[in-house]
Amino acid sequence: MKIKPAILYLMLLACSFQCSSSSPPATQELIDQEDARLNAFDGLERSILKITCSAFYENHYFAPPSPEQPNVSQQSLLINKKLTTNSVAGTGLIILEHANKILLLTCFHVFDFEDTVKTYYLNKNKKPSPYLQSLSIKYGQIVYASHKNGSNSQGKIIAFDKENDIAIIEADDVANDLAENPFRAYFPAKTDIKLGKEIYILGFPKGMFLITRGLASPSKYKNKFITDISFNKGFSGGIVIAFDRKSSDYTYLGMANATAYDSQTILIPSESIQDLSYYRDFPYKDDVYVGELRMINYGITFVLKSEAIYDFLKRETNKLKNYGYYSIEKLLK
Repeated sequence: MKIKPAILYLMLLACSFQCSSSSPPATQELIDQEDARLNAFDGLERSILKITCSAFYENHYFAPPSPEQPNVSQQSLLINKKLTTNSVAGTGLIILEHANKILLLTCFHVFDFEDTVKTYYLNKNKKPSPYLQSLSIKYGQIVYASHKNGSNSQGKIIAFDKENDIAIIEADDVANDLAENPFRAYFPAKTDIKLGKEIYILGFPKGMFLITRGLASPSKYKNKFITDISFNKGFSGGIVIAFDRKSSDYTYLGMANATAYDSQTILIPSESIQDLSYYRDFPYKDDVYVGELRMINYGITFVLKSEAIYDFLKRETNKLKNYGYYSIEKLLK
């Protein structure tokens, strides 16, 4: 009678081993899916480059006219000249390559420097007078793409849509195809952006490559939606994707192009001052200038939808083919 309980126990133990090994655990599927997504990110990283645009200005500064000489010439009031450089960084997506050249999709505002900037003295009614306070004239502009091998190649804008903030630049390709590859997916004509959809943004905020995740929300602006992802300078042009729930396949949703910010007018020191720490113990007596301080409202990022980018590429298809990029239509579905 003592043997029967032992036999029953062994039978139950054997059954438990057989049942547990009949199907793989659900966690293994999650691990495999996560590995596949990490591989997808690795491939996307090779298609994304940092872009920098620098504009060069000759600045003229004028003294105010004296009441005794109201008709004095503007040139006689010139008191100083200075050369300055303004630079903006962004993110570019390699969409095509041809004959040692690549096309990069990014935001137009990265390159949108004004040719001439004027400020005027105010009259007694607080209205702009005819007399200039400053005049800045752009005399040059350079676009660079920073490659994975550490080199930089000069680029040029070949197509743009200022209203929707889209631009395409052409730059030199690199010899190592393993380091950089064109985008392997396509630009859909219609995307389904539902409230709370999980999305990812890849780009170069503050010049450093970053992948981050957030949730999508609708926007009142045409061709845009918003996300709670924190925006930073350099993220403009960043690629926005969403993964399929049950696989590692992803869909292109658009590109990050703006954030909300508060603006304040401030006084800033002269750019010729190299070490401001000297003035911690002494009063600052050099030139001061009026500047704008933009304080980012972190947690709000605007995304230009794929539909707008699809329409832009569709309109520019013939122009891009004239540059030799005949496979542009394969990216549009």
